[in-house]
Amino acid sequence: MRSTIRDHRRAQVCPSSRAVTRRRPCWRRAGLVVALLAAIGEMAATAQVKSLFYQEIEKDGRVYVFNTPERVRTWEMSGDMGPSITLVGRGPRGETIVAENETALDLYLFKHDLPPHERPSPAPPPPPTPTFPQVRIGGLWYLSYQDGTASGAAYARFAIKRGYINIETKINPWLSARITPDTTVDTTGDIKVRLKYAYAKFAAPDLGWVTRPELEVGVVHTPWLDFEEHVNNYRMQDTMFMERQGLFNSADYGVTAMGLFGGTLPEAYQKTVSKAYPGRWGSFAVGVYNGGGYHAAEKNQSKVVEGRLTVRPLPDTVPGLQLSSFFVRGKGNTEREPEWQVDALMVSYEHRLAVVTATRTDAVGNQKGDAVDAASRALRRDGWSVFAEAKLSKQLGLIGRYDRFDPDTATPDDGSRRTIAGVVVHLGGGNDLLLDVDQVSYERPGEPRDRRLQLTLQVKY
Repeated sequence: MRSTIRDHRRAQVCPSSRAVTRRRPCWRRAGLVVALLAAIGEMAATAQVKSLFYQEIEKDGRVYVFNTPERVRTWEMSGDMGPSITLVGRGPRGETIVAENETALDLYLFKHDLPPHERPSPAPPPPPTPTFPQVRIGGLWYLSYQDGTASGAAYARFAIKRGYINIETKINPWLSARITPDTTVDTTGDIKVRLKYAYAKFAAPDLGWVTRPELEVGVVHTPWLDFEEHVNNYRMQDTMFMERQGLFNSADYGVTAMGLFGGTLPEAYQKTVSKAYPGRWGSFAVGVYNGGGYHAAEKNQSKVVEGRLTVRPLPDTVPGLQLSSFFVRGKGNTEREPEWQVDALMVSYEHRLAVVTATRTDAVGNQKGDAVDAASRALRRDGWSVFAEAKLSKQLGLIGRYDRFDPDTATPDDGSRRTIAGVVVHLGGGNDLLLDVDQVSYERPGEPRDRRLQLTLQVKY
C-alpha cells in the first residue's frame, strides 16, 4: 500500500504511465533546462557589462568621468568636455567631478560609495492655452414664506424675492459680458421679468499701484451695494440698510470703473475668509449713471456721479479690517430735479469666525426724487446701522442687525428702528436656509409696529 502511494505522488510530479525507470530521465531533462536558462542569463549579463563603457581621468584637481569612448578621445585631443555635469567638492577627497552625462556620474558615485546625486524636480508643464469664448450659466433664487403684519394688516404668503438667471461669457482675455434677467411681482401678483444687468466688461493690465482695473459699460453695478453685499452675505434676508430706505439701488444705466490697491491678499485669507474685493490695501469704484436705476425710466437729463473708496489699513496684521466711504451727487429722478446726495462711512471686519459692520449715512433727498417737502425741496435725512454674523460652524450661523433712520431731520418723532435676528443653515455651495424675525417700530405716536417671521431658501448654482 505504501509503495503505491509513493508512486502516485511521483507520477504527479513527472506524469508517466510507465515504471520507475522512466521517471529519472524526466528529472534529468528538468535539470538541463534550468542549467541552460542560467547560462543564457549569465551570457546576457556579461554582454551588457561589456557594452557599458566607463573611464575616469584625474587632472588638475578634477575628476573627468566618461561613459563613451568617443567623448574620451574628443577630450584628450581638445581638452573640451562639451555638455557635462559639474559637481564641486563631491569627490572622495573633495575633488570636483566633471561627468559626461548622468549615467557616468551615477557610475562614479556608486563606484566610490558616495551619496547619489539629487536631481532637481522637473518643471511643471505649462498651463493649457485657454479657448474662447467661455460661457457660464448660473442662477440665484430667494424662495420665502412670510408671516406677519404691515401697517396693522396681517399677511401670510409664499414669495419669490429674487429669480436671477446669470449668463456670463469671457470673449477674450480682456473682454467679458454678462446679462441677468430678474423676476419681479407687480401689484396684481403677476410675475414679470426685467433686466437687472446687461454689460460689457473691459479688463486692463495693472496700472502701477492699481491692480485688476476694470470698466463696466451698460446696465452695470453701481459702486456701493455689490461691495456691501459681499461683506454682509445675507441679501436673501432683504435689502441692505441704505437701499431699504430708498436712497439708491444696486444697478443703473451707465459706466463703472473699479480696481484694487497694491496687489491682492494671500490665497489663505481668500480661501478661509473672503475672495471678494481682495485688494491688499483696499479697492475703489466710481461711475456716471442716468440716475433712475435699472427699473425706472430716466425722467430728466441730469446725470449722477457715485463713488466708493475702501482702505485696508493693516493688511498684514488685521487683513479683515476695512474702512469705506461712499458718495452720491446728482438729482432725484423727477422733472423737478430735487437734490440727491448721499454720504456714508462704514467700518467692517471679516474673520473666518465672525463678521461685523457699522454704517453711518447722511443724505439729502433720494433716488426717486419723492423725498421732498411741499415746496419740492429735498429733505435732509440720516441714520446708522450695525450688523453682525457669528459663524458657529461650517453648517450653522447666527445673524443680527439694527437700523435707525430719520427720513426728515426737520420733523420730530418720524424715525424708525428696525431689529433683525436670524439663524442660518449652510447647505453648501452658497445654498442657505435662513429663518429670521424682522421688526420695525416707529416713533410716530399710534403707528403700529411691523413684524415678520420669514423662512428663506437661497438656491445658487
